[in-house]
Amino acid sequence: MTTTPASTETTDYVHTGPDTLCGRYLRTFWQPVYRSQDVAPGRAVPIEVMSEQFTLYRGEEGDPHLVAFRCAHRGTQLSTGWVEGDSIRCRYHGWKYDSSGQCVEQPGESDSFAAKVKVRSYPVEDYLGLVFAYLGEGDPPPLPRFPDFDASDGVVSPGLPEDWPCNYFSRMDNDPAHPPYTHRESTLRAGGTPRAIGAITAEETDYGVRVGVDRGRFYNQKIWPICTMICSDHPAQRLLGIPGDDRIIRQDRLLYYLPVNDERMVCYTVDFVYATGDDADAYRKRRQVELDMGFAPLEEMAEEILAGRTTLEEMDRSLSIYQTFRIEDYVTIVGQGRVAPREMEHLGRVDAQNILIRKIFNREMRALAEGQPLKDWALPAGASGMLLPETMMLGRQY
Repeated sequence: MTTTPASTETTDYVHTGPDTLCGRYLRTFWQPVYRSQDVAPGRAVPIEVMSEQFTLYRGEEGDPHLVAFRCAHRGTQLSTGWVEGDSIRCRYHGWKYDSSGQCVEQPGESDSFAAKVKVRSYPVEDYLGLVFAYLGEGDPPPLPRFPDFDASDGVVSPGLPEDWPCNYFSRMDNDPAHPPYTHRESTLRAGGTPRAIGAITAEETDYGVRVGVDRGRFYNQKIWPICTMICSDHPAQRLLGIPGDDRIIRQDRLLYYLPVNDERMVCYTVDFVYATGDDADAYRKRRQVELDMGFAPLEEMAEEILAGRTTLEEMDRSLSIYQTFRIEDYVTIVGQGRVAPREMEHLGRVDAQNILIRKIFNREMRALAEGQPLKDWALPAGASGMLLPETMMLGRQY
């Protein structure tokens, strides 16, 4: 058996299986593992997170539960069985497990046998339209909350999960220096002029990393370890679908880059729009149109571009800016390969964010490997308003 040298382990933030150092590190945090609305009461689904398989189900009363992928009897996939109350029954021989993973029924066996059998279960919570799970050892820390998103004066809207054939860190590495070139075509189609790449700054904070361009003109926030917060403003005409309405509406977005396995990731998004009453209704209607479009056609177009059969400039002119942005990002990020060949990289000044994030990962994983305390990351109350400078130009970064 070949072992990985400790020095290599502490710089490997790409591999996240349960037997890897980075996998152990990420499991010390709550992670979003599914969109809440996609698992109905009384239903079970198989999921994969960080190269590990699980059974997610929602009890008949609506509470989510997460247990092992397979039945302890003969190894059948538990998600193919039945949800009964807050328990799940295996389809093969009817063994039944409660939400703690304890076997409570074994048809044909003595009553005492069930008490000796248990599969692993994991803490889960619904929050912001996502199912969050804690996959680490021991008692979980409190689930991090976003006070602004919990407020009543706005709309919380989880987006469609984006399932991409690449490592999660490729999306984590996406930086504020890319828009002038990556999004050149969509900027031109919107009647804009691509800006030059500005000076990039990055600083570690109590909650993650704060990233700036051109002395604070635009920031995004890296909420440690795999979440990005972007705050922007939009004309009501575009965000709410109200023709001729030139009001500016604020939108905060969370993006979680979850590893499915080493060559596949899912991005879970949650938007908070500062709109109430009729504006909130208009946003929900406009948002549903966006969600109904789905991502599959856009990803098919992006794959055609990656295959060299068409170009970004030849994209259908009827595509919205929102759609062209997604195609451009997919082409550049998935185009790095399923696992980006970082040994080929030559990082420069515009990579300040990337360099700092990698240093923090390396530092924290080294601490974990050596049994030292890990940093206690904390999001301050009033999330987006407190994290962003008053001088920032919201939503004008591209």
